[in-house]
Amino acid sequence: MTRKLPFLIVPLFLLVLVSSVNAQTTTGTDSASRLKQQRQELLAQKKAAISQIKETVAAKREEARKAVSAKREEFKARLQTIKDQKKKALVERIDTKLSNVNIKHTDRFAQVLSNLQAILDKMSADVDKTEAQAAIDTAKAAVEAQAAKTYTITISTETALKSDVGAVTSQLRLDLSATHKLVIDAKQAVQTLRKDNAIMKKEATRRVPDGIPSTSSAGL
Repeated sequence: MTRKLPFLIVPLFLLVLVSSVNAQTTTGTDSASRLKQQRQELLAQKKAAISQIKETVAAKREEARKAVSAKREEFKARLQTIKDQKKKALVERIDTKLSNVNIKHTDRFAQVLSNLQAILDKMSADVDKTEAQAAIDTAKAAVEAQAAKTYTITISTETALKSDVGAVTSQLRLDLSATHKLVIDAKQAVQTLRKDNAIMKKEATRRVPDGIPSTSSAGL
């Protein structure tokens, strides 16, 4: 009976070993599956955030376009009173460019804020995101308001065309600069939080768990 014992132990040991390996493999597969799912969820959240901001900006822009239809008609009528054809063509081009510039910049601002929101959402739930989120929300509101603005040149007289064009161009520049500053503020708030969070994680990994002596105290 004693001689048979080693022969019984070896198969039993192999069975336990195989079970352990299978369990580890299953755990590894489950972890990989969960990680993949988390990445897909984060990607979906990012796409949703981008879509939401862009849709809001587009809606505000459309509302503004409808609201200023009368002003646009007035501009077209006043444009016809300009006798100098070169000046007339130039004013028309500038008027179109002003609208395109506002669209281009507000779309870019919306994209930046969407990316910042996605970065913030990825951070751990135990991180205080209040300040950064407030900065993003403030910038979002500003971008939406800017998208709703229209810049139509108010033509007074042909001799005052330069000042008429300069007034609306300057206003667009000032408005875009103010909105851009808020977007930069949001970006800096997220970057600062991201940096602080990374430092906290790095410091946490350096801490020695309670009850485990450091290498110096152990005499190593």
